[in-house]
Amino acid sequence: MAKKGTIVAVCISSKGNVPKYPQEEVQVGQYGFVGDIHAGETRMSHRTKQEKFNDRQVTLVAQEVLDSLNQELEIFLKPGDLAENITTEGLGDLSDILDGSLLQIGDRVVLKVTEQNNPCKNILVYHRLLVKNIYGRRGLLAIVKEGVDLRIRPGDIIQVL
Repeated sequence: MAKKGTIVAVCISSKGNVPKYPQEEVQVGQYGFVGDIHAGETRMSHRTKQEKFNDRQVTLVAQEVLDSLNQELEIFLKPGDLAENITTEGLGDLSDILDGSLLQIGDRVVLKVTEQNNPCKNILVYHRLLVKNIYGRRGLLAIVKEGVDLRIRPGDIIQVL
C-alpha cells in the first residue's frame, strides 16, 4: 500500500534565499514550478561552479518537521520559510523516502526524488541552531516527471509510489 499524505502549502518565490511564499495553487512547468527561481533546465553547481542539469527543481519539507523545530527552538516557522515549494503532512519527516522514489500528487503529477536536501546557511536567519537541528530531516529534492501545465493546490493528496 502506498504511503499517503496531504499537501499543506505550495510556495514559490522569484528571488533566492528564504522564504518562499504560499500560493492558492502553482502551475507545474517542465523543470519546476512556474514563477519559481529554482525552476529551470540547468543550475549552477555550488561545488564545481559549472552549469549542470537541474536536479533541484522542487523542494519538499514536512509540516511535522516545522512543528518539531518550532517546539525545540521556540521559533515560529511556517510553510515556505525553509524555501520549500511543497509542505507535506502525513508522510513523516520524509527522511525514509529513497532517492529515485516517485511521488504522485493528485492523479497526474509525478515527481522523482533526486536526493535528501542538506540544510544550508540561509536558514540561519531564523535561529543559530537551525541547521544543526534540522540535519537529516531537511526534506527532499525532486524533478518533474509528469504533469506539465497541471496545477497543484493545498489539500491535494501526495503519495509515495
